[in-house]
Amino acid sequence: MKEAKKGYCVKCGKYFYVHEHHILPQAIFGEIGKKEKLCPNCHTHFHEYSKKETKNPQDQNEALNIWTKWLKTVTVIVSVWVLAVILIWTW
Repeated sequence: MKEAKKGYCVKCGKYFYVHEHHILPQAIFGEIGKKEKLCPNCHTHFHEYSKKETKNPQDQNEALNIWTKWLKTVTVIVSVWVLAVILIWTW
């Protein structure tokens, strides 16, 4: 995995250290396809979500549909420490 750089996560919008995530699983499809920047929390969440949703790992359309559904509709649980920081700032 490449070194994380600061940037905005496409899912939660948090400015943090982000990694480039391969929308089509790199282990199956190689380097083809688009990449998006995800924070560690969202990156882990997506991989867990996609494991549960994938029926045919060889199907590119299925992989793209899972990504699109997750990105647009699935809620990510915010890390506890992020919530704590927000509460302290607004206190």
